[in-house]
Amino acid sequence: MANLKGGSFEKQVKDIHHRLSAFGEKRHGRTDKQTHSKALSIKRAEMSKSFADYCSNKGLEGKLNEHMNNETVKEFLDYRTQDLAKSSCENYVRAFSSMLEGLEKSNVDMLVSKDVFEEKMMEIREMPDINPMEGRAINEADKLIDDLYEKSYEIAVVAQTQLELGFRVSEAFEVVENIDKYYNDGKLIGVIGKGNHEYDAKDITSSLFERIKLADNLPTQRTYANHLKAYDVSSHDFRYTYVKNEVEKRLELGQEYKQILSDISKEINHSREEMTNYYLKRA
Repeated sequence: MANLKGGSFEKQVKDIHHRLSAFGEKRHGRTDKQTHSKALSIKRAEMSKSFADYCSNKGLEGKLNEHMNNETVKEFLDYRTQDLAKSSCENYVRAFSSMLEGLEKSNVDMLVSKDVFEEKMMEIREMPDINPMEGRAINEADKLIDDLYEKSYEIAVVAQTQLELGFRVSEAFEVVENIDKYYNDGKLIGVIGKGNHEYDAKDITSSLFERIKLADNLPTQRTYANHLKAYDVSSHDFRYTYVKNEVEKRLELGQEYKQILSDISKEINHSREEMTNYYLKRA
């Protein structure tokens, strides 16, 4: 097995194109994952350049194929697909997986495994549809939390964390499991979200903090989802509820609407204010 040729990421991207290029060759019955069309060549050029840019922005150096490991590839896919539609996410992950498989077949050394792509596809399938039905915000969410506390303390704590702080389900589990890692004087600091983006510091109430401290032996995320399903609720519905509640609260305080959208988008770990509108329209 070999490394990509070139002393810079730019030259290594060109080597990727050279290794995969198979224009004019018959592909019937072949599974070499080579590039047989102009359209695929353009797409792979974009993907390889995006991966190189991502590695550069992270301060990584050396050979791109050395960074084609599970951790970096997963972070890149999270980053690259974060604002894509569900079907586009699936297509991108499949295309990137195919490109790396082609490189591996062309004798390029890399440590990435199929597991990272399979896990990413599972995450995508659990994403809300691009045109979900309206009404995703949870009616009487506080009552739902109270009901959950009567059935499972740990599940209720995770749900309350999502409701009060707007975290995705994986992020809420991470915070509850490792609260001492993130808690500092009434704030949660350093929580990493989708695409390896760090959340701004979040205020956390003392009551929620104390409840989290008492949580032990968290269930699996699948068990958590099954408990919520009994109430016809999904974990992502807490994000819609958080956005709806925060917008309404801040409007009552007289804050400017455009600023509210911008602020809340950052709080839910997105960079564009349109994402608040996306959630709000479906809440």
